[in-house]
Amino acid sequence: MTREQFSGIDDYLLKRRSQRGLSQEGLALELQSYSELFTDIDSLAISRWERGKVSPNIRRQITLMEYFADEPHLLLSNPEFELKQLPSISAFQKMLDQQTSYNHVMGAHPYISSDNISFDKINKHADNAAQMIRWITHYHSNLTRQRENWNPTFITPLVEHASTDVTFYQVDGVLIGHIILLRVSPQTLNSLLTGQLGDSELTPAHLIDSDQAASTYMLSAYLGGRHIAEDYLTHLLLSLIENPLTLALGYRARSDIGIKLMDFLTGVRVATGEPLSDRLDGARYNGKRYTYVSFSIQREELLSSPLMLNLMRNSNEAEKV
Repeated sequence: MTREQFSGIDDYLLKRRSQRGLSQEGLALELQSYSELFTDIDSLAISRWERGKVSPNIRRQITLMEYFADEPHLLLSNPEFELKQLPSISAFQKMLDQQTSYNHVMGAHPYISSDNISFDKINKHADNAAQMIRWITHYHSNLTRQRENWNPTFITPLVEHASTDVTFYQVDGVLIGHIILLRVSPQTLNSLLTGQLGDSELTPAHLIDSDQAASTYMLSAYLGGRHIAEDYLTHLLLSLIENPLTLALGYRARSDIGIKLMDFLTGVRVATGEPLSDRLDGARYNGKRYTYVSFSIQREELLSSPLMLNLMRNSNEAEKV
């Protein structure tokens, strides 16, 4: 249904309500029945929203758009749609500058120039994909200090599944980043995040086809520099937010940059792994270090994340230039 252009939520709400033939009181009553987010809403609140006196928070704006059968990401990603409550992306940019400029454990790649922004994106069907997978197994084993020894026999069948989304980032033949996204059932995702199911226990039988609703589990990711991180997040937008069959995102963060990324994405902590004593090992959370910290983000929450909204709007703005 999303075809018209709107200047903001006030313009949107007034037009959509009028098209439905609803009074402000009638809309308030319908919204109260539609979602618990609107249990305290009355006609006065609707009036204030439509006159631009007050703007509903982003989560409520998304639910309003869903009520009117629109696709929120298409509206909110338009830079011309005013979002008065959208925080700046500057804090995230500062974090990337700090964390990916000097420490390869946190994300910067030690063998390429920090100002190198030219890279190749390769999919899982590339001729050298087998070599990329071998490098990823070494990366993961080193990252976890051999607590989790991955091998190609484990990863390759998962990567080759039709619904698995894989991107390799490469500069001059060197692997500098990667993403492996698996589609699993909500039950499997919960088992992975709570530690009931280990990553190495995953098989293709756990994976869900692309045409079915499923959660996304980020099996592995490495962001070898700021430019890789930005492209990686844009990739998440395309594979998660724009796919209505995606229910949630789950991730086991095993490094500090993974923790920071989940913080910016408003991820909810699900569980922690074993505690660690080495200050350079594992992931730091609330002043302590763990083998991993797992997070879950529902699709609606991901869409309302200020980081994702800023990235979507910046991407669309760049395309217009």
